Amino acid sequence: MSTNRNIKSALIRNMSHFVIFFLMTGILIIRMGYGFVICKEEKCLEIANELTKAMNISIDPCDDFYGYVCGNWNKYHPVSDNDLYRYLDMPSILNTNMDKQKIDILTNTPGSASSKALKTARKLFSSCMDVDSLDQNEASNLLTKLKTYGDWLLVNPEPVFGVKKSWQEYLQMEYQFVSDNPFFRMNVGQHPKLSKVRLLVIRKPIMFLTGTVHVDNRIKRGVIKAYKQYVYEVASYLRRKSGKCNLHSTIDKDIHDMIKFEMNLAKVEDTRSKLLTIEEFQIMYNDNGGDHPNAQMDWLEAIQFLFKEAGVTITKTQKVKFFDFEYFMQLPQTLKVTNSRIIANYIVWAFIRYNIKYSGKQLMSIRKEFNDKIYIGGMPEIKRELTCLRHPNLDKAISLEYLKRYFIESNKNEAQKIIDHIFKIYEESLIKIDWMDSNSINVTVEKVQNIKTLVGYPDDYNSSTIDEYYKNFKLGSNYLESMINLEKFKYLVELSQLPTDISRTQWNVEPTMTDACYKAGANAMTVPAAFLQFPVFHPDLPEVLLYAFFGFTIAHEISHAFDRLGVKCDKEGNVVDIWPPHIYEIYLEKAKCFIDQFNNILVPELCSSTKSVYTNGRLTLSENIADSIALQRAYDAYKDYQRKNGGIDVRLLGFKDISSDKLFFIYYALNRCTNMTPQNKAILHRTDCHASPEARLIGSISNHNNFGDVFGCKPGRRMNPLKKCSIFP
Repeated sequence: MSTNRNIKSALIRNMSHFVIFFLMTGILIIRMGYGFVICKEEKCLEIANELTKAMNISIDPCDDFYGYVCGNWNKYHPVSDNDLYRYLDMPSILNTNMDKQKIDILTNTPGSASSKALKTARKLFSSCMDVDSLDQNEASNLLTKLKTYGDWLLVNPEPVFGVKKSWQEYLQMEYQFVSDNPFFRMNVGQHPKLSKVRLLVIRKPIMFLTGTVHVDNRIKRGVIKAYKQYVYEVASYLRRKSGKCNLHSTIDKDIHDMIKFEMNLAKVEDTRSKLLTIEEFQIMYNDNGGDHPNAQMDWLEAIQFLFKEAGVTITKTQKVKFFDFEYFMQLPQTLKVTNSRIIANYIVWAFIRYNIKYSGKQLMSIRKEFNDKIYIGGMPEIKRELTCLRHPNLDKAISLEYLKRYFIESNKNEAQKIIDHIFKIYEESLIKIDWMDSNSINVTVEKVQNIKTLVGYPDDYNSSTIDEYYKNFKLGSNYLESMINLEKFKYLVELSQLPTDISRTQWNVEPTMTDACYKAGANAMTVPAAFLQFPVFHPDLPEVLLYAFFGFTIAHEISHAFDRLGVKCDKEGNVVDIWPPHIYEIYLEKAKCFIDQFNNILVPELCSSTKSVYTNGRLTLSENIADSIALQRAYDAYKDYQRKNGGIDVRLLGFKDISSDKLFFIYYALNRCTNMTPQNKAILHRTDCHASPEARLIGSISNHNNFGDVFGCKPGRRMNPLKKCSIFP
C-alpha cells in the first residue's frame, strides 16, 4: 500500500511539473509570437460576423485593400434614395443606434424624469408626434404668426391696418422670431487672432438661390421654375385656408419679382471680411446708397433690438467682423431700386420657408414635391419620429438622461488610458522629425502637450444645472410656436455670451454626439460619451480593435492640430505662425505630396467610358494629412502596448490565420466600408473635405511604413509604393 502511495505521489508530482511546464511553455510561445488566442466575447463575434460578410478574400490586399476588406459590404448593406443618409457605414450604424436611444428617452418614461427640462422635452416631442393636430391646425398656426407682420401680401394683398407698411417695419417684426433673417446672419464667434475673446460676427444670409447662381442656364431655369411653383402652391394653400377662394390677379408678378430680388441678393459673392465698429460700418453702408429711403437700415438699432432680450448692452463702438463684405456694400443698391412691396413679400417668405418644416402633411407635401424636383434622387421619406428628433430639441436634458441610462462610466477611464498613450507615442514621434530645427520641434511638441482633452461629458452635468439652463424657455400653445420659442431661446443664450471670455475647456457639442472633434481655435479635442460605445469602444473589445478604431480617431483629431488650419494656431488657439517661414515652406512641400497623390486616385463610380474622375487632392488635403499621420501613430501605439503586455496575438473566430497585426489594418478598413447612392457620392465628391472612403483608405494605407511588411507586399505594389507621403515620421 505504501509503495502505491509513493508511486501515486510521484505521478502527481510529475503531472504537476508537466502542467507547470506546459503552461510556462504556452505563455512563452505566446510571448514570443508563436501562438495566439481567440477572442470569443460577444462583441468580437459580432465583428467577426461583419468581416465574414464584408470581406472578399479573392482580392489581393496588396493591390486593393479596400476591395479586400469591403468587397462584399454593399451586398449585405444595401442603400437607396429612400434611406435617410443615403449611405451606410459603421459610424452611420452608430448614429442609428444613438437615434433609437434618444427616441427611447423621449417616449419610454420609466420612473421619474432626470430633470424638469426632460419633462418639457418629452412634451415638445409629443407635440411634434401629434400629426393629427398638426395637420388640422398647420395653416391657422402659420397664419396667426403672419398676422404679426400684417399678413403676407401674396395671401392678402389688401392693406391690413389701413396704411401701407414699409419693408423696414416688416423686418422689425422678423426680429421677434429670430429665425432665418432675410438680410444678414448674426452670431457670437471667436476673435480671429485672440482665442479667448468673443466677437460679434455678421454674414450674408443663407438663401435658397445662392447655389443656383452659377449653374448651367438650363438647370437654373428648371430650378427657378420649380421654386416659383413652390411659392405659388404655398401661397395658394394659405389663401384658401384664410377664406379667400380666388387668387389675386398680381400673384404671378409678385412671385416673379420676389424671386428676381432674391437672385439679385444671392449673386453677390465675396470672400473679403472687415473688422469694423457698428458706427464705421453704418457710414460705409450709407455712403453706398443706404441713406436712400427705400434702403435705410439702422444697424445699431437692429443689433441692439436682438441683444436687448439677451441682457447685453451694445453701443456704436462695438466691433463686428463682417464677412462677405461686398454683399453688404451692394445691399443698399439692390434695396434702393426694389419696390417696397417686393421686399416685404420676401421678408415674410423667408420666415415661411424656414418654418414650413414645423407644419403638417399639406405644407410638408408641397415642400417635398419641390425638393423632389430640384435634388437628384429626390428627398428620402423620413419616419415621423426621426423628423421630430432632428428638429431643435432640449438636447442637454436628453443628454443627461442618456448618461444615466446608457453610458458605461468605466469606459471614460479606460478611454483616457488609450488617449494618454496615443499622446505619449505622438510626442515621441515628433522628437524624431528630421526636417525641423530644435526650436520648431519644441514648439510642435509643446502644442501637442497643451491640447485640452474633454472626455465623456461636462463636469457640471446634473439636474439642477440643466433645469437652470432651460428656465427661460416656455412651450407655446402649438408646435410651431414652441419651436419658434426654442430657437429664439437658444439664440439669446448665444448672444448673452458676448461679454464673457471663451474657455478652452468649454463643451461646444453634446455628450450624445457620435464622433470626436478637434477645434483649432481652442487647441482642444472633445470625445463625447456617445462615441465611447460599440463598435468604437467596449470593455470586451481587445486592444488591437480599440487602437484600430478609437486610437486612430484620437490620433486623427490630434493631427488636425497640424493640418492647413491647425498649423496657423498656437498652443492656446491664437492665430499665429508657429513655425518660421523656411520650416513652413518645407511643410507646404510635404503637403503637396498628398495633393498630388490624391489627385491621382480614381473615383470609379463617377467615371465613364469617356471621362475619368479623380479625387480632389486640394479640397481633401487636411483630412488626408490627418488620416495618414493618425494611422501610423495608432499602429505604433498598439505595437508599444503589445510589447509591454507580453506580445499576445489576439485573433477572431473564423479568422485564425489573420494575426493581430493584420487585424489592426483590417478593422481600421472595416470602418471605412461604405455603401452610398451614386448621386450622394457625386455631391460629396464636389463638396466634402473628406475624400471618398476608398480613396481615404488607399491613401492612408499606402503611406503607412509597416503595412507592406505586415501583409507581405513587396515595395512597388499599389498598397506599398516606393514613394510615400508623410508629414511626421
